[in-house]
Amino acid sequence: MNPLSAWRRRRVAADLAGYRGIYDDPSADVAALQLQRLNAAWAASLAASPWARAQRQRLALPERFDSWAAFEAQVPVQRKEDLRTDLAAPDGPAPRVLWRSTGGTTAQPLRFPVLPSETAAAGRDLWLGRARLGIGAGDPLFLIWGHSHIFGAGWRGRLYAWRRKLSDAALGYTRWSAYRLSPEDLRLAGAALLASRARYVIGYASALDRFARANEDRADAFAALGLKAAIATAEGFPRADSRETVAAVLGCPVVMEYGSVETGPMAYEQPGGGYDVFWAHHRLELGEGGELIVTSLFPRALPLLRYAVGDLATSDETGPGLTRITAIGGRCNDAVPLPDGAPIHSEAFTHAVRDTPGLLAYQIVRHGPGAWPSIRYEAAQALGGAAEAGLRRRLGRIAPGMERIALERVEALPASVAGKHRMVVDADEAG
Repeated sequence: MNPLSAWRRRRVAADLAGYRGIYDDPSADVAALQLQRLNAAWAASLAASPWARAQRQRLALPERFDSWAAFEAQVPVQRKEDLRTDLAAPDGPAPRVLWRSTGGTTAQPLRFPVLPSETAAAGRDLWLGRARLGIGAGDPLFLIWGHSHIFGAGWRGRLYAWRRKLSDAALGYTRWSAYRLSPEDLRLAGAALLASRARYVIGYASALDRFARANEDRADAFAALGLKAAIATAEGFPRADSRETVAAVLGCPVVMEYGSVETGPMAYEQPGGGYDVFWAHHRLELGEGGELIVTSLFPRALPLLRYAVGDLATSDETGPGLTRITAIGGRCNDAVPLPDGAPIHSEAFTHAVRDTPGLLAYQIVRHGPGAWPSIRYEAAQALGGAAEAGLRRRLGRIAPGMERIALERVEALPASVAGKHRMVVDADEAG
């Protein structure tokens, strides 16, 4: 273990020392602790953030909540369009924040501010979930992941990419792009895993499925690595036997990390089944039809109060404040083929499209064998100038030629009864 990995292992262990004890007390009054944390977080958010104050004004909320019953009566379920309203109406100077973007499972980009302390809170949950699997912060990692840093422009983009490569080398991380998922690419990825010192694997669920099927003959070699776990994230598995196939090929337990860009990690699946919720940071409830609704319990620049994540879930527990989830019914990202047949993970489009100024929603349209996909989008006006040029530049980094695909503005993308639309459709479905 190199000095940077050893330092991070010590730092994470110290950070978790007090936090994980909250979950180890079987007599803990979860509802009371969550209400206490909500009020502390809400007060801190109101003091620091103009977006929090805009939210309070929009919903006519009090400075503190006396009970969960009062909270639920005063706060309706919130969605992305509600958060956009808060972002557009700050009432004072903004604190130092980072800005993040999400394409979301419904391909509706949201750019939102994040306090530095929010990143620390998410890190505690992430490492607590991994620690329960026997994974330490100093363990080398093999990632099958989307590399959004390749879309950065100018010297800042080059600097970010260089820093990422440097930190990966120091931490013992090996990254493999999940954008290209052809069997040939995934065979090379298998060789890279065997050459790495990885102790665990993380990847998009569909990418892990494709990786396993492309490398089934290497199961014995992978087993010799003694991997602690394979962690799937960002989507559900694409096939009924995906989990069993990945476990058999990699020779290790396969679990899901559940969360979103907006919330950070909210729950970790255990090898025996079911998800442990990070209830000290997230109050989860099941809404109508099993819709998962989250209230964040730590200070945020843009508070998430009864925010509908967009996924369905089930639990054996009754009432809100869930500590365990039985199953999560997220959606699986679709692959988009290039003219040569090579599949592209739809997250590549998310990373390329989500930061385009003025774009409200988008949809990737597949046009059949030998044809390029196209993008349909909603916006107040057609993209042009720097916005279109930037989008095309980012698309070109996914694959040569992608920068020339058709972009079509539409008044509205067709939505389901639930008000959502699919990210990827075939041309005959697009209308």
